Amino acid sequence: MIERKNIFGLILFGAILLLFIVGGYFFMNYILNDYQEKPKEENESITELKEIRLDSTKEYIYFENSEEFLPEEEIYKEDVIINIKGFENINEELKAEMQNFYQDVTYIKDIELPEDAICTNNEKGIYSFSNREYVTNEYDNYISLVITDYDYNCVDGNVAQNIKSYVISKEDGKQITEEKLLEKFKVTENLILEKVEERLNDTQVLDQDEQIIDISGTLENIKTQEYGTIKALSIDKNGNLMINFIVKSNKINYNDSIRLN
Repeated sequence: MIERKNIFGLILFGAILLLFIVGGYFFMNYILNDYQEKPKEENESITELKEIRLDSTKEYIYFENSEEFLPEEEIYKEDVIINIKGFENINEELKAEMQNFYQDVTYIKDIELPEDAICTNNEKGIYSFSNREYVTNEYDNYISLVITDYDYNCVDGNVAQNIKSYVISKEDGKQITEEKLLEKFKVTENLILEKVEERLNDTQVLDQDEQIIDISGTLENIKTQEYGTIKALSIDKNGNLMINFIVKSNKINYNDSIRLN
């Protein structure tokens, strides 16, 4: 009887030992390995994103040669750098375009202001010049750069003239076309016109019973002009598709932006 109990105990011990061996093997080869591989995949993804940069120590978009041109109006002169491989030629184009800005400066002392004109005072005594403004955003794997060009004069301030944008994928470093953006966010040109018209009606103001915003003119420009002239798409920091556009006005043209999705 005692011998049978010993045999049964040995069998039970062997079964338990085998269970531990098989369980440990399964744990080491499947669960633990799977756990260890996840950080590796994440690291590989991070490395891949960094590889698209021209200089991995800097942001995807950064600025050089920054200087205050007209501090009172918060207007700054600077070169934008799209720090992504394949954008070298575009960077050169943007730099060349920038050289045409801030060049032809007219000073108050050299002109005769209209009697009813009120000119904003500034230390440099500047009357007019052209300038450029940048807005950058990052969301998930998207990078957006919106560039707006202005003509400035000390009576009217900055008057928007032109707007363009670059939306870039961090995954491959390629620029995403307007068509792809509209397709991805399921936005049509008709929806854009509806959204813009709604916005213009909501922001319409009157000056002695005269409407200031030229709604029909703005809509016609958006309908007929190509992207990169008076309208541009971008993705904001919350992942929304935005339309950035120039509003035609009976007074002063200005830029605005609205969410499309």
